[in-house]
Amino acid sequence: MEATRQDVQTAVSDPGPGKIAWWHSLRMRIALWAGVVNVLLVLLLTAAMSWFAHSLIVDNARRNTVNAARDTAGRLDNALRSVTVTTQGLSELVVNSQLTRAELTTTLRAMVKATPGSTGGSLVLEPHKGEPAFARYISASGRERDRDLIAAHYDYQAQPWYQRTLASPGGWWSEPYFSETAGGIWMVTYNMPVRGNGRRARTLGMLSQDLPLDYLTRNFRALAELPGWRVRLVAPEGTLAYDPSVGVQDSVSLVKYIRDSGRPDLQPALEAIRLQQPLELTHVDAVSKQAVYTMVQPVGQSGWTLMIGQSYSLVMARLHKALALLIVGGVLVALLCMFVVRKLAKRISRPMEELTESARYLEQGYYDTAVAHTGRRDEVGLLARTLDHARTSIQQQLDEIEEMGAARQKMESELAIARDIQLSMLSPGRQLQAGGHTLEAHALLEPAKQVGGDFYSFIEAEGQRLWFAIGDVSDKGVPAALFMARTVTVLEVAACSGASPSDVLVEASKRLVEGNDTCMFATVLCGYVDIHSGYCVLASAGHEAPLIVHANGHSEFIPVPAGAPLGFEVSDSFAQWRGQLLPGSTLLAYTDGVTEAFNPVNEAFGEQALLQATLADSDALRQCQHLVERVHAFARPAEQSDDITVLAIRLCRDDVPSSPERP
Repeated sequence: MEATRQDVQTAVSDPGPGKIAWWHSLRMRIALWAGVVNVLLVLLLTAAMSWFAHSLIVDNARRNTVNAARDTAGRLDNALRSVTVTTQGLSELVVNSQLTRAELTTTLRAMVKATPGSTGGSLVLEPHKGEPAFARYISASGRERDRDLIAAHYDYQAQPWYQRTLASPGGWWSEPYFSETAGGIWMVTYNMPVRGNGRRARTLGMLSQDLPLDYLTRNFRALAELPGWRVRLVAPEGTLAYDPSVGVQDSVSLVKYIRDSGRPDLQPALEAIRLQQPLELTHVDAVSKQAVYTMVQPVGQSGWTLMIGQSYSLVMARLHKALALLIVGGVLVALLCMFVVRKLAKRISRPMEELTESARYLEQGYYDTAVAHTGRRDEVGLLARTLDHARTSIQQQLDEIEEMGAARQKMESELAIARDIQLSMLSPGRQLQAGGHTLEAHALLEPAKQVGGDFYSFIEAEGQRLWFAIGDVSDKGVPAALFMARTVTVLEVAACSGASPSDVLVEASKRLVEGNDTCMFATVLCGYVDIHSGYCVLASAGHEAPLIVHANGHSEFIPVPAGAPLGFEVSDSFAQWRGQLLPGSTLLAYTDGVTEAFNPVNEAFGEQALLQATLADSDALRQCQHLVERVHAFARPAEQSDDITVLAIRLCRDDVPSSPERP
């Protein structure tokens, strides 16, 4: 005994896995808490300063961005409006004056020269009142670049821009395009229909003016080149006319840019652009991870949109550097405080360290070793007495745990046997032939526990009918399994003597009410299929509506009226559904463990997914397997919460015609 005690003392003094390291000791914890309190104070002070400075920076960035966006959008609107105003003026002149072709050319040239930035303009007039068609392009760079579109045999009438303009209620701006005739530059064009006066005025033709894209972007290029500023110009149909990271030659829309570059932070801007409404957006660039304040500003009524953003991450970085220095200083002070506190805490922690050594004796299984400090009157003494009391009861509890483990193992073994017995009670699959027809019947059942309450049954009757039933007992586990066994037996006896599914359910409702003090119940779908004709009769006691899967793969629910579940009360009758199971089609029944299978986000499999999980022209067994696989794939990795049962009856294709039996 003395040698054993010495071995234990050696094990306790050995700095092995059970030894508490100094950095895990109680004194160290006290010192750490003291340091943490100091660090928290420093962090709170730093956070308050950071919040105040951050608010100032954000507000200043917002004001600068809003003002810059509105000012730039105003300049862009003036540039665009000068085009629309001169174009509108020429349109009214053409409509209200009788100008000759030469005068029209002169007037068009005057419009181009009077419009700031315009590189050219077009006037197209349809033949009217004996006047021939007129189609002329005037270049601002000189007469040598003018074009008579009719003389040049240019089929302008077939061009999409011409057709759109004639059909448009007003003027519209084109998306950016590359123009070789204008000297190899990117252009935008304002197109406007020319219509006569009156509500039903005739469309006479169209007017257009060209602007270099650089003429528009020069209004904000200086701003775009400033550090931290980002400018985008979006054309009326969503094309990025200007973006430093995307060339206009790529003709990328804002929608495509957001999708391809991984910028979901710009998604709210799409809705604002679609509604042509201003939007102030604070977001984090998903690519650069910088905080940005963006202003979405429509350019007047032109359909163009300006997006100006300012990154205040650079300013925040300088603030964060100053705050980091403050935090480092605070941490150093906290470390010094921790060192002093640790020295003082040694006197307090020593009794706890000795009590820990006593606990290690118990860990080794030597319950006859006394616990230190049981005579103290403070918290350490209370803990020591509690540990000493636990020393005498641990062995008793270990014995009880061993007994409980043996009992649990026995119970699990018995439940496994009960599961095998329950599954053996279920009917095997069937393949019946009669009158040149083949009827396949299969089912699959997967309990949620060792034993469950779902069931199914197949019964052959009179050599030409296949009776079947599928059901779901309330509750789970052993009680449900026992009620399930009783229900299956009652249904099979009733099916052998019943003339119709309704009679079977009526008889079963009478038998299951008897002695049902636990108030358990079962939903049941019962019916039969005539092998010769495919004639089918169904009745439901509160069960889910089955499906019929046609040969072409189309699935639909069968409207079987649902009566009361079995076990509550005696029912006098159950409504029946009568129909025809055509060759190649499948009757598919199931329990609520299919439609109410939930995935990890608590979404149910549902009836719509059930309709989509059926197979076209598949045998009955594969139909069941496929549906169960789809349910498990949907719910994975969530655990199965309810029994899953699927039953399929398929009438195989047959070229021999048959007439339905109508008993």
